[in-house]
Amino acid sequence: PHEGQQQQQQIESAIRHKLKSSGEIDRIHHSLHANLTECGWRNVIQDAAKEAIRRKGLQPITLDQLVAALTPVARATVPAEVKVKMVEHLKSQCFRGD
Repeated sequence: PHEGQQQQQQIESAIRHKLKSSGEIDRIHHSLHANLTECGWRNVIQDAAKEAIRRKGLQPITLDQLVAALTPVARATVPAEVKVKMVEHLKSQCFRGD
């Protein structure tokens, strides 16, 4: 990787380390799970999974196939307010002085 990519990777690694070592990553996961459940996103994904399985008919579906079918739907249907809330929370944690 060139220098810019390497620097980006170092920054991302430092952020991940800070979030893990502070225990903040667990709080973020919990908050994200709660927000997605509250807005109905999880139900949308469950319905999409059922539909993907139904479309497959009698043929078995692998986990990889299900993930491939659901990932675009999952990414596209996260409400903007949840994304904004998570980004703001991450920014506040990354720029905190501890």
